[in-house]
Parts: sequence; structure tokens; C-alpha cells
Amino acid sequence: MPDAQPRSRDAMACAWPAMVLAALLLFPFLNTPFTIDDPIYLREAQHILADPLHPQAFNMVWSTDLNLRVSQILPGGIAAPYLLIPTALAGCAEWVGHLTQLVLLLTALFATALAALRLGLDRRQTLLTALLTAACPAVLGMAGTVMPDIPAMLFVVLGMERIAAWRDHRKWHQALLATVWLALAALTRTHTILVLAPACVLLLDGIAAEEIRASFRSFRARFLPILLTPVVYLIVSAVTADPDSQGENVLTSMLRLPGGLHLFAQNGCAFLTHWLLVIPLTIPWIALRYRRLSLSILMIAILAASVLSIRLGWVAFAAGATCVVLADILRDAIQRRDRVQLALWLWLFLAAPVVIYVHLPSKYLLPSVPAAAMLVVRLLPEARRETVRWIIPATVIAGAVLGLLILLGVRDLAEIQRRAVAELVQPHMRRGERVWFNGHWGFHWYAELAGASPATELPPMPQRGDILVVSKIDFSIFSQRWIAPRKVLRHLSYPSGGLGRIMDFQARAGFFSSPYGYLPWIPGSGDASLFEVWEVE
Repeated sequence: MPDAQPRSRDAMACAWPAMVLAALLLFPFLNTPFTIDDPIYLREAQHILADPLHPQAFNMVWSTDLNLRVSQILPGGIAAPYLLIPTALAGCAEWVGHLTQLVLLLTALFATALAALRLGLDRRQTLLTALLTAACPAVLGMAGTVMPDIPAMLFVVLGMERIAAWRDHRKWHQALLATVWLALAALTRTHTILVLAPACVLLLDGIAAEEIRASFRSFRARFLPILLTPVVYLIVSAVTADPDSQGENVLTSMLRLPGGLHLFAQNGCAFLTHWLLVIPLTIPWIALRYRRLSLSILMIAILAASVLSIRLGWVAFAAGATCVVLADILRDAIQRRDRVQLALWLWLFLAAPVVIYVHLPSKYLLPSVPAAAMLVVRLLPEARRETVRWIIPATVIAGAVLGLLILLGVRDLAEIQRRAVAELVQPHMRRGERVWFNGHWGFHWYAELAGASPATELPPMPQRGDILVVSKIDFSIFSQRWIAPRKVLRHLSYPSGGLGRIMDFQARAGFFSSPYGYLPWIPGSGDASLFEVWEVE
């Protein structure tokens, strides 16, 4: 048992440079308009004010162009909208939502430092862990939204820190808090329930066979948080379930998802590529350990990537590089019987269940970012000093720059969608015309605020003389199936203003959705969004 516990003061001393960096990068973006999936969580937060126990018990038109229960559109994640109650109370002011997200991120950086100290990292390693987390492009990009990925990361790292504390000191309040935080993580992003696997490894006395057996004999209550977390998750989910959900839940929703080898391959490549492009793991790990990588694993990866590149292109080599790193982390952990490293390795796979979903953007990997940062900095004592001098500063600087570019791209996309409402929807509303819209993301949110109605595949539908404003970037189903006569009044293309693009199907940029592409950002000033204004004839 350790002689001393990590103190909050020590964690804050290690975390404050990362917190300052995150605040400086994000503060200019507090007034960024809402975008992507922000509207659905905002609507849930608004509904909580009227129905506190059932955040998803209302109807909404979203990506299916049908008026459905929110519990059908987005089952699970019921804790997320409660964090947006201050935003809802403030009239859904953008700055309140983004300030809330910033506070959650700063808290997550402090929790990451506390967890790093708890897992045996020294103060320098802990400081660098927090910096790598703060400068992670995926983290910065999602902190520019009000989606629940930052709080999911916070709850996961808080839960893992309490798991380690419970293992070391066996105080019952530590087990209770570990259960609460891990359950909140799963209630925020359902796939994080897999954190119970690395938590279980952390609770062991070691990973040798005899050590594992001894773990079950010496302290039988040690796995209590692992057993209680699913129970708490199920009870809270049942209490807050939509009374009219018709049996809809996360499991039934998953069973209806389209499957197939192509989807698994696409999402699998996305999962592996994110560790290289937007999360600091693959590149710094190879730079620090290239002399110790297994030659056989390396040759297999190169051969497999060469074959797959015929179909996938450069992505095959990016995915192959991450496979080499993941295999090396596991091999090294087993060889050294390093329980912490094995737990951190398992922690990297929290997003694995998402491969069966329709897409796998980097946001689903955010709860694993602190584990990646800890794995990298744990290499520093054994790495070549010349490499250590440049790899961490270069990784932090490159991550911060890419994160800033992503934030600019997020703001540009969001501003365009709000601007489209102001220029294409509101003028017709002021003339007293009936205006419908077809599109999602921020365009959906601001169009509804302006008083326009979402067009659906079922009645009521636009009638003769009505105006329909269509957003093209989000592949709306309704506009593709519309067969009634219409006259195109305007066809408008909004350029990105030279800030680069984060969502561009032709250029294969898809920070928020991997089917658009694997790149998180691309330079250029091409079209960021296309809109058409129709008059129904």
C-alpha cells in the first residue's frame, strides 16, 4: 500500500499549464453557434425543465426526417442533457453552453493529473500527461460543441482514479464514488461501460496467474464497484426511461443497425486512424520505441497495409501503424507483467463497440485520450534523451495547432448554417410565407428558432406556394425523395472563407462523421455548405 496519497494540490500544480492552454485556445470560441448534434441535447435539456425525470420523452424530427420519440432517435446517454440545464435556463445562449463545456474540460484535465499521480507517474510525467490531453485535436474540437464527449471523458477518468484509490486504501467511500463516476460515464456515452474491463485489471494484485488467483482470495470486496456499476446504470436508465418508448433501448437500437463487412472495415479503419491523426498515441509511441518494435509484427503490418492500400489507399498504412503500436503496448505489458500498462491498453478500446454503428468519428475515442497520454509519458524514462527533448513539445504544439484549425472549421460550419437561416429562411418568414426546412445540424436548430417547420416524409407536408429551404451537406433524406413539382428560387453556395473544412465529402474530410472521410481538417476555401430554396408548385 502506498505511503502517501496523491493530493489535490499536487494534481493542480501539474494540471494548471494544461488548463491555461485549453482556456486560451477555447475562450475565443465561446460564441460559436450550435452545430452537428448539439440541437438534440439542447432540446432534451429544455424538456428536462418541464419533465425532470424523462429527458427523452418527447417527439422531434431529426436525421430520419420522421417525427419520432427522442428515445428512438438517440437511445441512451440520458445524463448528458442534465449538464446543459444552465444553458437551457439561460435561453440556450451559445456562450453559456460553451463555457459549461470549458469548465468540464478543465475539470477533466485536473482529474487526469490526479489519476496519473494515482497510477504512479511522477510530477513531470503527470504535467506532460495533462498537456498531451489538453492539446489533443479531438478533445479541442469536441470542446467546441456541447455534445457529451468531454463529460464522458471526465467521468471515466474520475472513475478510474477512484478505482485505483479503492485498490490502494480500501475505504468504502472510494468504492462508492468509483461506482457513481463509472455509472455516470455509461449514462453519458453508453459504450464507456467497457471501462469496467481496465478497472477490473487495475484492481488485481498483478497479471501473473498466481497474482490473479490471489486477488480473489485476499480481498473479496475489491470488485464491488465492478459489480455495482451495471446495477446503478440499469436502475437509473429504468427510472429515466421514456414512458412511451415502446420498449426502445440501446440494445434494440443496436440490433436494427445496418451491419456488413464494409461497415465494420470502414469503422475499424476509422478507429485505428484516429490514434494517428487526432490523438497523440501512434506517432509519439513509434518515435520513442522504434528500436524496440517487434520486427515480425512490423513486417506483417507493412505487408497487410500494402495489400489493403489497393482498396483503402493511405488509410491502410495509418491503420497499420496503429496496429503495430497497439500490439507493442500489449506485448510490452505482458513481458514486464505491468498491470497498469495492461489496464491502460484496455482503456484504449472503449470505442470498440461503436464499429457496429453507422459511423465512428474521433469523438467516441475521447474517454480513452487520458490513457493514451499516460502510455506515452510512461515511456520517457527509458527513451533516448535526444528524442524526448523534441517529441513531446512537437506533439503538443502540432496538436494545439491542428486543434485550433478544427475549432476554426467548426465555427465556420456553424456560422454558415446560422447565416443560411438568416438569409434564406427569415426573409420569407417576414413576408408571411409558410416556410419549411430540410436539413439537420445547426441549420435545424436556428431554422426552428426562426419559426420554420421541419419537412418530414409523412403529413403535414409542404403545399403549393410554400417555401422549402434545403441543406445539402447533411444528405437529408426528404429532399432526395421529394417528387412534387417545385421551382428552384435560389441555389446558394457558402465558401469556407479560407479557414479550411472539417466536413467535406468530396475532399474526404469528416471530423464529425467518418463516412465523409478520415481527415479531421483540410486546407482550402471551397464550398462548405450548399443550400437551395424551393417554391412548391
